Amino acid sequence: MSAPSVPVRRRPPWPALLAAPLAVLSALAVAFFGLIALAFSNGQLDDGAWLFIAVPALLALWLLVGALLLVLGRSWLALFLPAAALALVVVWGILDGTLGEDNGAFLILVWALPIVTALLAVLPPVRRWVAGRRQLRRPARRAR
Repeated sequence: MSAPSVPVRRRPPWPALLAAPLAVLSALAVAFFGLIALAFSNGQLDDGAWLFIAVPALLALWLLVGALLLVLGRSWLALFLPAAALALVVVWGILDGTLGEDNGAFLILVWALPIVTALLAVLPPVRRWVAGRRQLRRPARRAR
């Protein structure tokens, strides 16, 4: 593979800089709702109720790792996958009636955060920047 024709900037593009804090906000929102769900459960997590807390919690941790990897220029996919999965979990919870009965605007914000994060992480400038950063880290192959 040849070197990139355009020099790769050290600083991430603006969509990546915006996606990282949105990922952190998404993770904080999930943690907030997880604590509320845990408090209202009174420790009764049988019949699969623990999945309602564990799956979003794992996705939130993955989001934080993905945000770090994106800002470092290592991977856009590490942020996109948990953000998209979390968006699906939130949409499924809303459609199922498990999430949000009278939360209105706050629920829309919680729904929009992972969706916008996923969309920002998958934009072409972000993917090109990460690919360029990866190319810079690869050692040059020696001529035989």
